[in-house]
Amino acid sequence: MNKTLPYLLTTISCFVSSYAHSESWDLKIEPYLMFTNIDGDSTIGTVDTPLEVNFDTILNNLDSGFMLRGEAFHESNWGLMFDWAFMDLSKSLSQPALGVLDARVRQGVLEVSVAYKQSSPSLGEWINYVGLRRWDNSYEFNLEPNRLPSTSLVDRDEDWVDLILGFKVDKQLADNWLFTSSGDIGGFGLSAKLTASLKLGVSYKFSDHWDVSALYKGTYVNYHTGDEDDKSYFEYKTITHGPIISASYQF
Repeated sequence: MNKTLPYLLTTISCFVSSYAHSESWDLKIEPYLMFTNIDGDSTIGTVDTPLEVNFDTILNNLDSGFMLRGEAFHESNWGLMFDWAFMDLSKSLSQPALGVLDARVRQGVLEVSVAYKQSSPSLGEWINYVGLRRWDNSYEFNLEPNRLPSTSLVDRDEDWVDLILGFKVDKQLADNWLFTSSGDIGGFGLSAKLTASLKLGVSYKFSDHWDVSALYKGTYVNYHTGDEDDKSYFEYKTITHGPIISASYQF
């Protein structure tokens, strides 16, 4: 992920610079918090581990995290959208007979899409988009035995990029209230066998610039690489899901 943040910041800077010279762009920045849960299976080498990670576990072991989405649309209705979520988790377990086991897991998911916006009285505002979803997973497990040098049990980095096709719909419910939904499907065997996401919720608009949202999102991925019978194998088949609260600023 060390190259992702500079790229993302450069992209945002380009949009802001464009807006400074032209009022033909509408921009939206939306920091958010997802109460993340992860269910599924992960295999590293020949070790298959069921995953059932709830938000409390993530929060209690969180070293750092970041969640931000944004969009920029030109008056031509063409635009770009991004969504980036990152978390860095670590935990140490001490056993008098064995020593100390240090575990660290990092995951980042970045989506960047080209989008086209349209609207109608019956559907509201509709966005179609095509983009890329990049997964970046890192696993480190080290054992520090009593009176012996530390041993690296697992040190694995896995990242891949999936093509996604998606939609986003905002439908007026009442004054200042919107029903919002979005979803995508991708992978198609190019990297992941399949990936898909769905998000549903409501937004309340305080002003022309500010709104808040309450949503629920789920993202599925089925990815594997390497030879199943040896240590090169890696599989990640999970659903990441949970409630989301967010606030956005539009200018």
